[in-house]
Amino acid sequence: MTEPMVSDEQELIRQYILFGILFRAVMADLGQMRIVPLKFSYQMMFDELSRWAERQHHQLRRILRQRGCTVVSSRRQGHMYVVHYRQRGYVREAIYTIEVLRAECQELVHLWTRYEQRGENKQ
Repeated sequence: MTEPMVSDEQELIRQYILFGILFRAVMADLGQMRIVPLKFSYQMMFDELSRWAERQHHQLRRILRQRGCTVVSSRRQGHMYVVHYRQRGYVREAIYTIEVLRAECQELVHLWTRYEQRGENKQ
């Protein structure tokens, strides 16, 4: 689970964007949880999830740089998420649907949860 299993730059870009969005979303949720007191403390779970997402995000950025690819900009535009990246000297554009990215981020959370449960069962 430490090394992303992807082959081409477009898939790397997509995963890079996903993990970046996941990291920011978890941090925003954690901020909201600090405002509203809860009966149980979920902060440790959010901290671990955000660290995992951030590590994956940075690892993907390193892999992209090694392949000569860098993200120039990424921003939300209406219902779309627009990413500009430089690959072999050319600036390219990738467009993602916000709804799909949100669903994929939710899948990443499920993946992380299953991974963490397996780790606890081994101990």
